[in-house]
Amino acid sequence: MRVAVIGAGVVGLACAATLAQRGYQVRLIDPDPPGQGCSGGNAGLFSLSSFVPLALPGAWAKAPGWLTDPQGPLTIRPAYLPRALPWLWQLHRSSRVDRVVASANAMHALLAPTWDAWLPLAQWAGASGLIRRDGWAAAYRSKAALDGDALGWRLRAERGIRIDTLTGGSVREFDPNLSPAITHLLHLPDQGHCLDPLGLCQALARAVLAQSKSAKGGSAQGVLGAMDGRGADVSVLVPARALGFEVRDGRVAQVHTERGAIDVDAVVLAAGAFSGPLAEQLGTRVPLDTERGYHVTLKSPSVMPRVPLLEAAGKWFATPMTAGLRLAGTVEFAGLDAPPDWRRAEALLDQLPNLLPQLSHSDVGHADRWMGRRPSLPDSRPVIGRSPRFANAVLAFGHAHVGLTSAAMTGRLVAQLLAGERPSIDLSPFAPDRFGAAPGPWSRH
Repeated sequence: MRVAVIGAGVVGLACAATLAQRGYQVRLIDPDPPGQGCSGGNAGLFSLSSFVPLALPGAWAKAPGWLTDPQGPLTIRPAYLPRALPWLWQLHRSSRVDRVVASANAMHALLAPTWDAWLPLAQWAGASGLIRRDGWAAAYRSKAALDGDALGWRLRAERGIRIDTLTGGSVREFDPNLSPAITHLLHLPDQGHCLDPLGLCQALARAVLAQSKSAKGGSAQGVLGAMDGRGADVSVLVPARALGFEVRDGRVAQVHTERGAIDVDAVVLAAGAFSGPLAEQLGTRVPLDTERGYHVTLKSPSVMPRVPLLEAAGKWFATPMTAGLRLAGTVEFAGLDAPPDWRRAEALLDQLPNLLPQLSHSDVGHADRWMGRRPSLPDSRPVIGRSPRFANAVLAFGHAHVGLTSAAMTGRLVAQLLAGERPSIDLSPFAPDRFGAAPGPWSRH
């Protein structure tokens, strides 16, 4: 069975890898090299506890302060505000307590099997060494600040997340490098992180290519290093943008790309923030927007935290990685095409002493800066399910802040759907048509 996976981010790669393990003939379609988008530059968390929705009842009271703070966790570019308003209105509607609980329950079901899904997939890809399971910690500078996030922590505790609360001297005993201004540290020991998110994506891509070569009776040598998206076996990795679909007899028969048409028996749409127009062609109209995030990676820091740290006030992480110390987070609404605002990255550096005051100016001077586009839906749940119009098309996008965490489980669910198996979890909360179907039939002839 020939399956085209549109999107070579971590979700698309996990789908492709899981399908390749099952013996499907997989083709990965993406104009960019594997993992080069949002997936390679994220904070690197395997956060099984990140099922708390973006919109909580008390968050709206904080929003004006965030928006007026140049270093705040949320910003909306004025020119983009008219386009963002409908999405933000749906986000506001999602902040009702009953909807928050429903979303938390659905996302908990998706994230709870993270280790069960990721560990064997990483081992198959030869990337087990990139995964650490020593937890992450949230740092607060006052009891009042911690109390302001009480709902989110209660949602986690009620769903069985282990949380160890440290105060006073116990904070420094846990990690002597932490700022003395941190009064409360919440350690979640059952979580984890990735030492190299881009490397993990590339390992998955190499494994898919190797599996394809092996299935054809050839050697995998010669494609394992071809990770630039060009020069690899183009029968597997198609370095082009997907443009649309050819539909015959109610099924997707071809994917049209910049490099020509590809015959398929099934298609998986996992193109992240770029999935909206293609999803509409497959019968689903979704309010997909992009939460732009930034990172700064200090290449040779003189101090590293013991575990990834959440700076709770600014809503960003400091994650120890192979490449150095990555500071990543914040949310910017500005659309897909606006140029980066590097002041958002500099704001992360300005706040770094809140966590690790011993880092010096020389540490900051050796840093890489990056911007990525998180694909986000206002109910904080991705789209995972069959197209409402074409049975051989499966949609898997909109994972927002949990793409890395949920990728392997999403790949498992996609493979189950294509095989006609009963999915491991209830997929109704993730249904592609929960926002309404796209108008009218569509086909390209």
